[in-house]
Amino acid sequence: MTSTVLTVDDLSIIHPARRGRQANTAVDRVTVTADAGEIVGIVGESGSGKTSLAMAVAGLGRVTDGVIGVGRVRPGPRMSREDRAAVQMVFQDPHASLDPRQSIGRGLRELRKLHPRRTDWIDDVGLLARVGLPPEVLDRLPHQISGGQAQRVSIARALLLRPTLLLADEPTSALDVSVQAQILKLLKELRDTDGLTILFISHDLAVVRTLCDRVYVMRNGVVVESGRTAEVLEKPRHEYTRTLLDAVPGGTARTGAEAEPSRSRGTAPVLTEAPVRGAS
Repeated sequence: MTSTVLTVDDLSIIHPARRGRQANTAVDRVTVTADAGEIVGIVGESGSGKTSLAMAVAGLGRVTDGVIGVGRVRPGPRMSREDRAAVQMVFQDPHASLDPRQSIGRGLRELRKLHPRRTDWIDDVGLLARVGLPPEVLDRLPHQISGGQAQRVSIARALLLRPTLLLADEPTSALDVSVQAQILKLLKELRDTDGLTILFISHDLAVVRTLCDRVYVMRNGVVVESGRTAEVLEKPRHEYTRTLLDAVPGGTARTGAEAEPSRSRGTAPVLTEAPVRGAS
């Protein structure tokens, strides 16, 4: 029997009025679930509420009403260190999420000191190998590695803590198209080999079609449509979903057809094998 890892029940997030601006309802009575080993997509345009939802699930954002559960953990500002480790987040800008003054190896050692029992399952070399990085990356500073390598390091840091849920907030949008394909392939492999549950936040329906088992479509803080990814994207019921699909060049999000990566066309990247040494 499949267990439910993430439960978001009737969540509302209202940002209060400030500096002459009115109060803003970022998330309005949203319900989302994710089962063990499932990759669930949250899609929508900028301002749709998807990142506010992700930050609340991570225990880093405001919650006005509703309930969030990640396994036995109830995310929020008063989470214990152990509970916070169970929900890990990979951000859009990989370099911004790493301390520029710390080597990659030193950053991993710091995590191990904070969570000695949670991180003793693998050494640093083995950890980097799991995300396709060579051992020499341990001695480098963040500015000495590429964007793709930095995102792999961010994923490795999250994996080290053995999270119950991985939150990926636009993790490929700042990367070159060919590197995007490598990161998406890595996330799929982690789901398939480790049974990792992933909440994937994106505005790119072509990427969501490639990666996610189920999808929730958000507009103005509300979920307007949800279901199995192929069903939602091939036979959308809501006009907003159809509008998003029509904006994807080449129709790859709707049909699932694989197209060659292209900077100008913005089509879905092809998932190809990435070399371990010197991977971007």
